[in-house]
Amino acid sequence: MNSRFATSTKFAVSTLLLVLSVLAVPRDARSAGDESRLSVFADCHCSDPVGLDFCNDFKSKVKDSTSYRLVEHPDAYGIGVHFWCLDLWNGLPGIDKELTGTMSAVSVAFTIYAPDQLPGEVYEDSSVFRVGKDAAEEMSGRILTAVGQLATANKSAFDKIRNPPKAASPVPTATPFVIQ
Repeated sequence: MNSRFATSTKFAVSTLLLVLSVLAVPRDARSAGDESRLSVFADCHCSDPVGLDFCNDFKSKVKDSTSYRLVEHPDAYGIGVHFWCLDLWNGLPGIDKELTGTMSAVSVAFTIYAPDQLPGEVYEDSSVFRVGKDAAEEMSGRILTAVGQLATANKSAFDKIRNPPKAASPVPTATPFVIQ
């Protein structure tokens, strides 16, 4: 019976330690190794409902990502994603008003930034495309995939920004010795 009590006590203690370790993990991603995730600055200039949904969905995907963190402004270094959207059908003569609010024309420009080491945001790529109201989630996922491709293409640059090379130590010079 003593052995049975010891086994159940060990099990209870192990379970308690497991529960405590899970509870001790911070809920906020910023305090849980967030610095290892690449910053993504999503800049949205979308006035139409489809464009707004698209941009908000993109931001949600970045927030939920394990590789990236959404930032409010370009910080230490990262990728900028700049969206400009407008309703594709609004205000066009001869277009039925029923089409208004169903599709957005989206322009996206990708940049990399490192305020301490670059003279501003550096242009990487851009694209223009249409997003229908039922395709906002799919297209925002494609843009996040493009961010991943840019992060991979610029990995060595980000590594150098993250860990700048140490300056070489000056070579010691011999003190001249004057013979008298």
